Amino acid sequence: MGKNDFSDLEDQIMSTVTKALNAIDFANLKREISDKTEDTLNEFKSKFNEYSEKLENKYINLNRRNKNDIAKYISKKPAGSVSGIFYMIFGVIGSLIFGFMSFIFLIFMIFFGGIIANIYVAFSFILTFLGISICLLLRGVSLRKRIKRFKKYVRFIDDNSYILINDLAKFAKEKEEFVIKDLNKMINLGMFLEGHIDEEKNYFILNDDVYEDYLNLKKQQLNKENLNEKEKLKEEVVENNETEIVINMGRKYIEEIRSVRNELYKENLAIKLDKLQNIATQIIDYVEKNPNKIQEVNKFINHYLPITIKLINSYEDLNKQVVQGDNIKNAKIEIENSIDLIEIAFENLLDDLFEDVVLDISTDISVLKTLFKQEGLTEEDFKK
Repeated sequence: MGKNDFSDLEDQIMSTVTKALNAIDFANLKREISDKTEDTLNEFKSKFNEYSEKLENKYINLNRRNKNDIAKYISKKPAGSVSGIFYMIFGVIGSLIFGFMSFIFLIFMIFFGGIIANIYVAFSFILTFLGISICLLLRGVSLRKRIKRFKKYVRFIDDNSYILINDLAKFAKEKEEFVIKDLNKMINLGMFLEGHIDEEKNYFILNDDVYEDYLNLKKQQLNKENLNEKEKLKEEVVENNETEIVINMGRKYIEEIRSVRNELYKENLAIKLDKLQNIATQIIDYVEKNPNKIQEVNKFINHYLPITIKLINSYEDLNKQVVQGDNIKNAKIEIENSIDLIEIAFENLLDDLFEDVVLDISTDISVLKTLFKQEGLTEEDFKK
């Protein structure tokens, strides 16, 4: 519950009790109770009023202390409060005097300029002092405007330790960039004794303690971001290493297929292994260029290729047998048929990898067709 809410509650309690006490008919009460009871009631009423007065003074002093805490960070005599007045006074006096003199000299030169040659020199001096007086006046006006804005800023800050500069700009009806420059100028002039603007130029911070807390929080956040960045980089390194290991493993399996194929160059299986080897190489090359696809080929490298190697190694062992019985021949035919199935599966996998590429191409073509149609560049438009 805030201090204001508590104060309102206290006022309500005091009001209710006071009305209740006032509503008591003390004349009748005296007739019904003893003098001692009446004294006790009066004493209670007096004590209650005394307590209420102390409680009210306590919160008044607390509010004053809070305002005093904020006030100690704000200059009591901000820069320009006195000098601005003097600039304006001297500027106005000088402008009136030298302006009047310039007017007199101008009239005099019109009628007697040819007689007195030095009149032009004197007139130039008067114009110089007139210009200085106008500059003093403008300087004073500028300082007084800054003092006015300073008081407006202080009024908006109230008892806050920090505020959003965007909100302050809206309150002052100024552009945010102007308010930032204005606050920096006031800080440099000591108008805000411990004022700070955060690095992002989002907040104006009134005192050093809050600014130090902000810097510590910023440091913690930066350390956390750096830690997350390191973890992310570490994960990327691990992922890249895993991708490299998987790709190297796949190339090793392809090399084994090539080696077996060279041993079986006289067999019909050699032609199938050539094609199988070519498809597998295309898959590995694609994944190497697109590491994000590594998950889609994990089974291909970790399961399909090892099984394929096992089958063709078995075929090589069977082929080396001098006596080729029915069992061996049937096994070899079964392996050849399996290689056909593996080849089809590998082709489908390679085709699936290019699905996104085809989709992107189709999208680009569709966009081009739409643009050409809008510009009237299609064949149908030319026919028309």
